Amino acid sequence: MPQRPLIVVGSGGFSKDVVWAIQNANAAHAAYTLLGFCDDDPAKHGQMIMGCPVLGAPEAVAATLGEPPCFICSIGDNAARARVVARVLDLGWTPVTIIDPSVMIGEGVTIGQGAYIGARAILSPMARIGNYVLINNHTTIGHDCVIEDFAQVSPGGRVSGFSVLKEGALLGANAVIAQGRTLGRYATLGASSFGMLNVPDGATAIGVPARVTFHR
Repeated sequence: MPQRPLIVVGSGGFSKDVVWAIQNANAAHAAYTLLGFCDDDPAKHGQMIMGCPVLGAPEAVAATLGEPPCFICSIGDNAARARVVARVLDLGWTPVTIIDPSVMIGEGVTIGQGAYIGARAILSPMARIGNYVLINNHTTIGHDCVIEDFAQVSPGGRVSGFSVLKEGALLGANAVIAQGRTLGRYATLGASSFGMLNVPDGATAIGVPARVTFHR
């Protein structure tokens, strides 16, 4: 079966983790030919990252290609990722989900399009992962959790069973959200914090136990 052409959208530091997962997945089953990266920053155009070129902004790259490629978006800012994904979809590019082969996936787990699941993540039974979600390395997603579109779990994050991360929510590195709690839409639970209570939409909570320190 021919390999599918793939572009990583975004060439920041997190893109290296995404490429690593693509390389690991290809080693297990060669599915993709990585063409390079897209980025809006002209200063990055022509640079090489892990042996692959930064080709230019998505619209400029699309003009040079024949058939529309597949893409995975590696932009860490959740709101920015949502905006750029909308642009790339307008170009007719096809989202793909990248899952590192080391990921453990329980019974009944569902994973949306354009998601990234990093090395050593654990997705417990009946968890639901939305579209364009980023699940970073060494994270655990508990049973019956819901991770909505464009949300992100940072490295070492722990999502306890029956919890919900709403659209665009960010669980910081090594943070833990207690069982059955909700991290609101585009809300943040800061690094190494413990969320015992629900965090409202647009709020940032930090500490052990976490308290809201900022609310848009």
